[in-house]
Amino acid sequence: MEFFRRIYDLLILIVIILGIIKLFQAEYYLAFTWIILVPLLMLLPRNLYKINFIKNNYNHKLVDTFEILVLIILITSAGFTLGLKDINIDFDSFFHFLNSVIYTIITGIIYYIIRARNYIIPSRLEVTLFTFVFNLVLAVILWEKFQYFNDQIFGTKMFYDEFQNIKLDSFLDQVFGSIGTITGSAIAYNKIESWFKIWRK
Repeated sequence: MEFFRRIYDLLILIVIILGIIKLFQAEYYLAFTWIILVPLLMLLPRNLYKINFIKNNYNHKLVDTFEILVLIILITSAGFTLGLKDINIDFDSFFHFLNSVIYTIITGIIYYIIRARNYIIPSRLEVTLFTFVFNLVLAVILWEKFQYFNDQIFGTKMFYDEFQNIKLDSFLDQVFGSIGTITGSAIAYNKIESWFKIWRK
């Protein structure tokens, strides 16, 4: 995983450089996202691992897993920024599905860690129900509202699809986001306990 960490560090630098380019292009919203928000998100797993409870109970494979998931989210998000959404292929629905799967899995892992902090090991069903409801509300329903208002305030095109009616686009986003949430919940239900056996010290 050492090679992966070096690549990951290099990608953080590339993201910042892209943000600086956007800054010179006067695209301030994207510049802020790429210079500040994205690097913070990418560095978050390593910084959270410094918390004593996490570092004392889990090995570094937990951080590696989080960084892989964050990297997938970054690649899909970069696809939107770099114009893949404007290609006449329905990348949008696929990204909503894939990101919903990943968000759901990440939520399940975080929920499990928080609950286990007090030595209360949550059941697979508890983790699954929490992740399903949380992500259905946050990553599917409220995300569409966020995209819409973000476009209105900052002039972005998060809620915009050149090749679809806006109502159809929103409907498909929520459908594929819901399918992704169900898929992620099913993966969490089947894998969460075995994953933590690997991650525990």
